[in-house]
Amino acid sequence: MAKAKTQQAHTGKAPTAAPTAKTTYHACYKRFAPQAMALPDRDVEVCRADVRIAFANVKRGVQAACADPARIRKALPELPLDDVLALPDLGRALVFAATRVTAKPASSGEIEAKLKVVIELREPMLTLAETLAKRGLLPKDVVAEIRAGSGKYDLASDGMALAHLYEEHAVALRGKHPFSQEELDQLREASEWLLDTLTPEGARRPAAKQRGEAETMRDRLWTLLVRRYADLRKIGYYFHGDAFEEVTPKLLSRVSSTAVDDVSEEVEAESGGGEDVGEDGNHGAVSQPAVAASP
Repeated sequence: MAKAKTQQAHTGKAPTAAPTAKTTYHACYKRFAPQAMALPDRDVEVCRADVRIAFANVKRGVQAACADPARIRKALPELPLDDVLALPDLGRALVFAATRVTAKPASSGEIEAKLKVVIELREPMLTLAETLAKRGLLPKDVVAEIRAGSGKYDLASDGMALAHLYEEHAVALRGKHPFSQEELDQLREASEWLLDTLTPEGARRPAAKQRGEAETMRDRLWTLLVRRYADLRKIGYYFHGDAFEEVTPKLLSRVSSTAVDDVSEEVEAESGGGEDVGEDGNHGAVSQPAVAASP
């Protein structure tokens, strides 16, 4: 393919399907986990990569190659462009999964701190929900089910259900309860963390099992990322010819320290901003083994 294509002018059109807006790492993880689990076992690759470098290259490649999605759809109608545009969020899911592999098991103190958040918000929210249900503003059967049961795991289930209930009926409940969005977010985040950390009997999950599950998901998300990044490089080659490596570098090509620092800062900001990047208690940056070769 002629190298002259590298100088094609940008159309200036606004993207018709811009890359996914940044969401929390945990939300990205939950979004892509089912897709990763659907991969055949025989196709899963073990991730030995520094996921920060892969994430930096993904963001760089999507930004450089996918500025005009409409143009890409016209030229490459069979290519799964929506999957390509979602690559940055898939990268966030991978970072989240990799952090869980290196995370330490949750301590009893961490569990008690999360339980305290749930307990303090659950009862006033549930009591008011029962009153609102009597007035026909919330479904009575759902509220009654939340009230039933006991134990730490059930408390966490209640918290997640209550946060969802208030958000699902936000329009009908506007001005009828005193709870802020921040409180609903705190309840949901603490409840989800507990559900991921506790067994239904309320005990902590064995560290070995947690690590094994985390490694499995990390490898599956990595495999999904590798597959979809190949489609991004097809876009780069189609529009930029032999210079496509400059636009869509190999997934594990070494990037500038600034690019890696930017990713690390994003990860650190995420861990300190509400949603737990390392859900099992680790809020540090991801640490991965060095990579010998790039796919």
